[in-house]
Formats: sequence, structure tokens, C-alpha cells
Amino acid sequence: MVSALLAGVLLSALGAPSGVTIPFTWTPGQIEIAVDVNGTPATFLLDTGSEYSIVSTRLATVLHLPTLHIGARDFTDEATLKVGGITLAGQRVMVMPFDGYQARGRHIDGLIGYHFFAAYSVRIDFAAKTLTAWKPSAFEAPAAAIEVPITFAGYLPVVAATVRLPGDRTLAARLMIDTGASQAIFLRYPFASEHRLIDANGRRSSAPSLADGTRTLIDVPVEQVAVGSLTFDRPNVRAFAEPVGSAASTATDGLIGNTLLSRFTLYVDYSRKRLLFEPARR
Repeated sequence: MVSALLAGVLLSALGAPSGVTIPFTWTPGQIEIAVDVNGTPATFLLDTGSEYSIVSTRLATVLHLPTLHIGARDFTDEATLKVGGITLAGQRVMVMPFDGYQARGRHIDGLIGYHFFAAYSVRIDFAAKTLTAWKPSAFEAPAAAIEVPITFAGYLPVVAATVRLPGDRTLAARLMIDTGASQAIFLRYPFASEHRLIDANGRRSSAPSLADGTRTLIDVPVEQVAVGSLTFDRPNVRAFAEPVGSAASTATDGLIGNTLLSRFTLYVDYSRKRLLFEPARR
């Protein structure tokens, strides 16, 4: 399915082989970018945790986009997305409600997901608030960057991590790299439940869900999380308290979000199945 979709993607870039640079807005802990959808300006999030690019139901209705119902999801094949000097057309785009964002006063009408990263090597410079995209053949890794290999769970980028708990107990975890998440680390319910990490007396909080409402979370005390040669001491780790929606997924054990990713300049290089972490100049 991936190859068939990619074969239908028409991508063009303006500018020199040095790459196309696109400014973004950092609000709040997420990457907002200006996207033109069939000639209509909109604001999208850049999301490695999205298996497709997505257009909100609201915008699809305004643009009279015809939809296809496949499984439990709606799609359209008639949305052309323009991001800076890059055009993505002829690809299948998901259509779903973004009512939660609208209710919180954020006018977000979609996500830029997997197929953008599959076609380009992308630098996310959190300090400068810019993206730079290269065709993979033109991309050169910076010498100072730390390379971390990735595998894919469907269209989701996954890193192998080691989670060290109090008492020197360690767990291996498959964590998705999620630039759509503003938090540090979430653990999905099946993983947290299997390893007895959900403490009924632990501090509870909530986080908004894109699909529906909010999710209840419980703090998990963690001494360290290691990803490749990177280590994060005492990161904020929370587990989903209930097996609802994506919290119940077993495709990955959890996710790493922008609270940790934004400590670096991040390079997403799907063509070579790797991420590159360059220490940020701060």
C-alpha cells in the first residue's frame, strides 16, 4: 500500500538543491505551519505520529471534497497541499473532525504526516522555528549529529528505548517519535499494564485527544530513558490509565514528544531509516 500511494504523489520544490526552508509557529509545544489546500489557506500541524496527512471535516466541507469511506476512516483523493515551495498532490488524505482544537480556540485544520517525510529529508530547527526539506539524494547529515536508527510500525517511526525504573529495573520499549505531541513521554496502556506501571494512587492528569475528548494519565516514576547513545534523566513519563482509542494500541509501547525532541535540532530521514539529533545552540 505504501508504494502505491507514493507512486501517486506528485512533489515539486522551488529553490536550490540546498533545500526549501519553511517558517513555523511554535504553539503550544507543537509545530504549526501554513498550508494551502486547493487554493485555501489553512493552519496544519507537522506530525510524524500521523500515518496520513489529514484535512479537517470542516475544511473538507467548505472545499466540497468528495470522501471515500475505507474501513472506519474517511479519505479524499482530491486535496492538493502546498507547504512553502513544496506541493503534495495526488495522494490519499484522511478526513476527520478537529473539533477539539476548535473548542480550545486553536484554528487547526489538518496534519502534515507520513508521505511528506517519506518524500523528503526534513530538518526541524526548534530554536530558529524553521523546517528545511531536501530531496533525500541532496541531503547530507551534519557531522555533529547523533544518529538513531528507526523502524516502522505501519507508517509510524519507532525507536528502540531502554526505560530504567527505580531499583535498577529496566524495560525495553518501542517508542514512536511524535512531533505532534507536546509532552515528553507517554506509555500506552497495554505496555504499562503488563509491566505493572499503573499505580492507582499515582498523580493523575489529562491530555486532549485529537479524535475524541481527553485521556486520563498517571505519572510513572522513571530514572532514565535511553535512546541509542542519548539519555534523558528523570523525564516526565506518564501512562494512559485506560485502554481507549490509540491508548490501547500495541503497535508501539508509547511515544516521545516535543518536550524532549525540542532540545535538539531534529533531522527526520526516512529514506535511510534514521533520525539525527543535533545539540541545539541555546
